[in-house]
Amino acid sequence: MEVTLSGRMGGPEVGVKYQAEIVQARARLKSAFAELSIDGLETIVVELWISGSLTEYCPEGISSSVRFSAKKKSVLLAVCVGKDEATSVDDDCAASAIGGWLTRGFESAKLPRSAGKIDFSGVAGAVNLCFA
Repeated sequence: MEVTLSGRMGGPEVGVKYQAEIVQARARLKSAFAELSIDGLETIVVELWISGSLTEYCPEGISSSVRFSAKKKSVLLAVCVGKDEATSVDDDCAASAIGGWLTRGFESAKLPRSAGKIDFSGVAGAVNLCFA
């Protein structure tokens, strides 16, 4: 299964803190999803939106939203991190914070009805294991 991860940072302070860790997280996700197979799904696109001093993508905490494309056999998961959550993480804990945010995003993901019988339940466990 193919997986991609991209990050959007809402300010220079979160860019400095998280950009390198997002690149490393991308490699971890690719290895975790290499052996994973979900019927009816070929690609998972993950977007991590981290709020900062310039742009607040979500008001607080962590939220996620999911879009499914039957034609592309893909899911887009957008995980949004609030400014307070992002700025409360110590610099040396940025990698584990990203892993936690992605895990929580996958755990709270609710596939739309158009996704039919696609079973997304094992994905959060695979993500959690690759960041453990």
